Amino acid sequence: MGKPLAPRGKVHGRSGEVGALLAAARALLENRTFADAATAVLGACKAIIGADAGLVAVRGADGNGLQVALLDPGGLELDAAAGLPAPLRGLNARAARAGRTVFANHLSRSKGKTRPNGHRPIPQSALFAPILIAGEVAGLVGLINKPGGFSAADSRLAEVFAELTAVALLRSSTVNGFEQNRTALESKVRDGAARLRHAEGRFRTLVENLPDVIARFDPQLRHLFVSSAVHSMTGAPSTEYVGKTNRELGIPSEMVGSWDAALQRVFVTGRPERIDLELPAPGGTRHFDCRILPEQGAGGTVRSVLSVSRDVTDLRLAYEAEQRARYVADTLREATVALTRSLDRETVLTTLLDRLRHMVPFDRASVMLVEEASRVSVRAVFDGQRIVPLKPEARSEFDPADHPIVRGILTTGTAVLIPDVRQRPDWSLPTDRSFEASWMGVPLFARGDVAGLFSLSKREPGYFNDEHVRLAEAMSSQASVAVENAVLFEQMQASTVRMQSLSRRLVEVQEGERRHIARELHDEAGQALASLRYGLRLLEREIDQGASVTAQVAELMQRTDAVIDSLRRLAADLRPATLDHLGLEAALRQYARSAGAEFGLAVRFKARGFTSERLPTVVETALYRVVQEAMTNVVRHAHATRVDVLVERRGDRVMIMVEDDGVGFEPGRVQRGDHFGLLGMRERAEALDGSLTVESAPGAGTTVVVEVASADPHPDR
Repeated sequence: MGKPLAPRGKVHGRSGEVGALLAAARALLENRTFADAATAVLGACKAIIGADAGLVAVRGADGNGLQVALLDPGGLELDAAAGLPAPLRGLNARAARAGRTVFANHLSRSKGKTRPNGHRPIPQSALFAPILIAGEVAGLVGLINKPGGFSAADSRLAEVFAELTAVALLRSSTVNGFEQNRTALESKVRDGAARLRHAEGRFRTLVENLPDVIARFDPQLRHLFVSSAVHSMTGAPSTEYVGKTNRELGIPSEMVGSWDAALQRVFVTGRPERIDLELPAPGGTRHFDCRILPEQGAGGTVRSVLSVSRDVTDLRLAYEAEQRARYVADTLREATVALTRSLDRETVLTTLLDRLRHMVPFDRASVMLVEEASRVSVRAVFDGQRIVPLKPEARSEFDPADHPIVRGILTTGTAVLIPDVRQRPDWSLPTDRSFEASWMGVPLFARGDVAGLFSLSKREPGYFNDEHVRLAEAMSSQASVAVENAVLFEQMQASTVRMQSLSRRLVEVQEGERRHIARELHDEAGQALASLRYGLRLLEREIDQGASVTAQVAELMQRTDAVIDSLRRLAADLRPATLDHLGLEAALRQYARSAGAEFGLAVRFKARGFTSERLPTVVETALYRVVQEAMTNVVRHAHATRVDVLVERRGDRVMIMVEDDGVGFEPGRVQRGDHFGLLGMRERAEALDGSLTVESAPGAGTTVVVEVASADPHPDR
């Protein structure tokens, strides 16, 4: 079926081939008995249509009922003496009554799967075409079991062969009924000739319009006939094939070998075969389902072989696409089950990479997650041999602002495909560049937000395509729920640890406050009250002696005032009265003055946007404690000389900023430690649905910013 290398000499055209075929059929009908003619017609009909078995039935001598005159059982267990299976009898009777071609597929779905007596399987499909003579049904041509079922086109083609059988029956009747008068005999001959010419036209029309490539071969494997459908397959006219072998036509050797071997086996064995052929074509490889059928001559020898090749490329591609879709669906389902088995984030991420390898091949891969302070850390990698979850101390971190492509993925939530990163001047990623040419980054989601991404790379430039991106995004979608659950579980664990730490810290603070109060009461108030009591006794004695007591009374008054001041200071340390009576701005202003004096700091305080409208008590208390804790951290850790405190009310938000000129620190490391001051401030901010931001660096001071809503987010608590 390939395009010939060079045309040969003069060859018969397509019409000549079809005419010769019909002429041979006419000669066969004229010179053989009805049994021989019917055998030839039935064999040709089976070969063209592709049926496994067939039969010819004619009316008996009494004119009542049809009798099987010829049966070709093919690969079926059919026996004319035992009678046809019930579905065939019913279809046979319908065609005889209607006088038109009928066919049925899926006969095995009829009630009763086997014959009760022989337990033979029921045929799958059948077609019966009436043999019409003078408008009456004189018999039937039956075809049984065609793979894929019969069609309307098969019906029209079978009617052509039924007309040929009618001609043969007329010829037989003429020979056997020579006693008929000459006029009647000539009429039948003319009728038969007209039918033959009509059948020839219909046969030519059907063969030339079939989408299948039909070819006939002689014993030397030369093409005797090729249908015009070959032109649409190869671009060469069918006439260029006649008289040449497949090898002479330049068909690829691997295709010629299997095809010619099958043709030779059919010539030797006389049994039909079915093979699959692949033909390279400009638009891609075409796949053909090829049926090879023997055409027997006198004495049962195979005089030629008929090859019917159907282009099944679209079916093949559809089947392969269905298989791929099924594989992807199964892989995603298995991945979902595997991903939901664990709530450990590292296990989820390594499972994600492991399952993704079954769908998208890669040389290197990593999973990155967005951490606190808008930094990205690498949590798991594939190093070319195995998938490794990284421990906290081994995780590399980077700022996505320094890597535009990563920042784009995290910002837009859209996958990025780069055919060759070496051609991208803006390419920047802290990974193993020696294994990167083709690169793909796909976002990971949790609770609807981008929680990170996974990075895949191959050494071959242009390896990844849109299909790979689609599969990776499908896996990302399946993993999103598992990642979200793992994140929530990790946050819950962190919150539990944090609450336990805060609980311990709360107990420690309570005990510390109690010790402080006890010490203050004992050292100052207790001693002052004891001294006051002793002074009152002396005063009582002097009064009894009639001495002047004015100086003693003044001294006792001073001691009493000192006790009162000490108690007031102690009460103010516990909760300043200014906060309850005058509000947050006044309380912070007073605290800034007292803290500066107490700790020897230059404290500058500024308030903006505050009016006579007070904030809710819970908000004022939380913000006051945040400033108090921030100032305590400055005194304990910063070694600062200056502190700026800014409190600003903007609409429905309140912002507090505490900035010092101290030694600074690395926020990331401190946040992972047991720094209870920052932990407590964060808890207070989050309790008001707010946020805490810490900006610091060694030697650059520290800035703590807290922003919360001006209204109580939980008024019912």
